[in-house]
Amino acid sequence: MKKIFIVFCILILTASCKSQNEDFTLIGKWKPIESTGSNGANKFTTKIEDGNEITFEKNNIVIDHLNNKGKYEFTGDSLHLVFAKEEFYYFFRTEGNSKKMSLDPVNAEYQFICDEGCSTIYKKIE
Repeated sequence: MKKIFIVFCILILTASCKSQNEDFTLIGKWKPIESTGSNGANKFTTKIEDGNEITFEKNNIVIDHLNNKGKYEFTGDSLHLVFAKEEFYYFFRTEGNSKKMSLDPVNAEYQFICDEGCSTIYKKIE
């Protein structure tokens, strides 16, 4: 009876650990895997085979695919990247799991750049 109780407890603990979602963290290396958009009449998705990776580190450091270091600010659904010669602004969304995110380009006033919508979906690779 004692063995059955121990096995039962282990099964419950194992099942509860698997059912918990991982918390999202921006920290890590991200690779674009697809882009979405619209031409006004049709929505489309394009797979990205060899996209430019971007790495987010602690202390708000961001590193682009050319190893340029910059700073990032992440608040709510807004992401602001600042490099020496350029800045980027995005609306940020998670794709229902902690290993994917979607970035929608916006201007400095956080207004959408694409009239019909456009996004790049990133997958965490590290």
